[in-house]
Amino acid sequence: MKVTGLSWMTFRLPLRAPFRTANGVMTHREGVLLRLTTASGAVGLGEASPHPAAGPGAARELDEALARVGPQLVGADVECLPDAGLPPPLACAIDTAALDLLAKERDISVAALLSERPQSSVAVNATIAVERDDEAADEARAARQAGFTSVKLKAGMLGSMEEECRRVAAVRRALGLDVRLRIDVNGAWSVKQAIATIEAFEEFRLEFVEQPVAAGDLEGMQRVRQAVRTAIASDESITSLEAARRVLELEAAQILVVKPMVVGGLRAAKRIADVARKAGVATVITTTIDAGVGTAAALHLAATLPEDGPACGLATGVFLAGDIVAEPLPIREGRMTVPRAPGLGVELDATMLAQYGGVERTLP
Repeated sequence: MKVTGLSWMTFRLPLRAPFRTANGVMTHREGVLLRLTTASGAVGLGEASPHPAAGPGAARELDEALARVGPQLVGADVECLPDAGLPPPLACAIDTAALDLLAKERDISVAALLSERPQSSVAVNATIAVERDDEAADEARAARQAGFTSVKLKAGMLGSMEEECRRVAAVRRALGLDVRLRIDVNGAWSVKQAIATIEAFEEFRLEFVEQPVAAGDLEGMQRVRQAVRTAIASDESITSLEAARRVLELEAAQILVVKPMVVGGLRAAKRIADVARKAGVATVITTTIDAGVGTAAALHLAATLPEDGPACGLATGVFLAGDIVAEPLPIREGRMTVPRAPGLGVELDATMLAQYGGVERTLP
């Protein structure tokens, strides 16, 4: 099966409210929507959404990169589309679109293409990214009422350990002890600060602490992991299979947080998850607050993980004021249902594309 046509457009989606992390404030999400077609008329969808930390202009750079590589895709076999040397989000979009086509050809879901026994639904966590204690507690209560059994709280934004503790305490009180609570520091702490703060958090019974120190400081994260009883997860450090292996070799984390947009696709992410599983380390699949195509792709990948693993970070569509897919992926009682339709199982929303999308470019 060969690619006979290619089209793409940039999009820019506003968020419902500012999304705050230790790295700054995000107000919108931008990326590139990719469509690959075959002679039979089948269409494979892919999304390339650069990490928010990439800064303004990142989506335009992906658009330009796709214009350069596009002629190599048209006429190529879907099984082996070129992606070497491409920015990871663009490699992810191409990989996703190829898998969408291959799964549709076999009349199965992408999850079933990647695994013999995929889950039909995936446990997902709610995410809280507000600074004020009372607002964080309100969102925690809402998550509990909605049936989430795992909540992630963005941390590392406040000026002192005492302030961090008060905020975590407020969220834990709102959740109760039967809902898992994890915090995500986005690499904001020093090793000394991380150890002291995580030790102070022990009374709150955290599920794990995500990326407590800078991504490049693996030895520092190893020291934190060895010094505290709470489990440590590596996120920003996981940029490739080689990077993941380095984390595993150092035993710097008990959990790997893997983003398909960051590592270059679903198959690249699955290789990392497989290596982690062999090492006895759990994997959490998350989006980078992607639009609906990217989120659906991450969901199909997450469905290949062991059912008893930690909840995945896929319930991020709620932060978007609009989306490019017609129907949001359903979440009930803290679980996201995997579409049963062939391929990714999502359809594009033409009205939303007209509102939030740029000019469509087509090859040949």
